[in-house]
Amino acid sequence: MRGHVNRLFAVSALAALLVHSAAAQSRGKFLYGDGKAMFGTLPPDRTVKVNTGMVQNWTGSFDFNGTTFSYTMVGTDPALGSASTVVPTQIIPLIFKFSDGTVLDPTVAACGAVKSAVQSAIDSPVFHSTDFTPGGTNVGNSQYADAFQRANFWSFVSATAPAYHVLLAQPQVVPPVTIEVPRGLGRTTNGPCAKVGQVNLSYFSLKLRGLISGIPSTSLPIFLSYNTFFTDRGCCIVGLNTVYGSAPNQLTVAVAAYSDAGIFDQPIQDIYGLSRAIGEWMDDPFLTNIVPDWTGGEVVGCEDLLEVGAPVDGRTFQVTVGGQTYHPSDLVFLPWFEKSYPSRSVNGWYTFQNNYSGPVMCEDDSR
Repeated sequence: MRGHVNRLFAVSALAALLVHSAAAQSRGKFLYGDGKAMFGTLPPDRTVKVNTGMVQNWTGSFDFNGTTFSYTMVGTDPALGSASTVVPTQIIPLIFKFSDGTVLDPTVAACGAVKSAVQSAIDSPVFHSTDFTPGGTNVGNSQYADAFQRANFWSFVSATAPAYHVLLAQPQVVPPVTIEVPRGLGRTTNGPCAKVGQVNLSYFSLKLRGLISGIPSTSLPIFLSYNTFFTDRGCCIVGLNTVYGSAPNQLTVAVAAYSDAGIFDQPIQDIYGLSRAIGEWMDDPFLTNIVPDWTGGEVVGCEDLLEVGAPVDGRTFQVTVGGQTYHPSDLVFLPWFEKSYPSRSVNGWYTFQNNYSGPVMCEDDSR
């Protein structure tokens, strides 16, 4: 993996923490202090023993400039026809208690809301099916990540794999975990309604490592907080992915904050971090997918990871389910990373919301 100038590095007891910020486009400015919306990755921790197995996955490849690039994604190969994958999921609510007495609890409705953050996430298009029609093309009545993946591989789905799906099972909500945040490793600020919590990412990574024991490796655990972001040389990391163990036994993990409206200068709120974490997990579950160098979105310089949220960092759209409006992240299709012309994805687009007219080359791209 090449080091790129958009990355911030902090050393923990586990590994370097890789954090991707939105500075390049100045999207997602934090309105209650210094900082901006960011998305992070904890590099795979191969030293942890996990349960047998891993999430169902498949491997594909493409060629660019004489080099073959392989990638692994969740589910089955859409080129082989219709198949439906359902991944078991757990939601582990994270209650953060801060030294000033503030408690941010995703299991309790706050600020006049009818539902808690956990229930709102369950009722959202992350888990709840609804119609998705990018550009007027009906890609299915389904969950957002599945609709994205169907649109991603539309050349197959529209022809030979109409019943292709990669779905999250309705989540098992387990008892919440309470994390006490010591003074100096976290703080709170005022927010548009509830307070906003900030927790040191290195501290949280150590806590997270101790919370995965016993979780089935064939499932996806989602650690969900409310209005609580992680810090790594600044606020605010709204979500992250990581992996524990080594093949053939690996546990993939998603972490996200469900957040109030008005914390950032863009509609980075409610399920933004969660939808991005699920999208990036689906298309790079083991954090191993290297692609030709690209730039755009949050990236300053060049990047070589298949991160479907990074090139459209901070770009959301509205989806209304059950009378509640959510703001998932736009996500980028595989042809954009392949540098393919034309795109084989839905409508010939390169992102679910058509935010790019084509791939973006890096000046130092030699591959």
